[in-house]
Amino acid sequence: MSDLNDVGDRDGWRCWLCDEPVDPEASVNADRGPSVDSWGATKGKRPVASAERLAHRACNTRKGKVQPVVPWAPQL
Repeated sequence: MSDLNDVGDRDGWRCWLCDEPVDPEASVNADRGPSVDSWGATKGKRPVASAERLAHRACNTRKGKVQPVVPWAPQL
């Protein structure tokens, strides 16, 4: 698993699920605190850095262990 600061820097400290800023100084236990969402990794294999994205802890928890469907805005 990648370092939280590395993932945050790469993702510009924005939650990939809600597209809101993530405070790098917030506690990782806070709802709006930073967490790393790992996706696409198979059981027993380490996730690769490209399969890790920054998310708020609450957004990541709400998503759960499923592939999310992030709806496109109607104007796109």
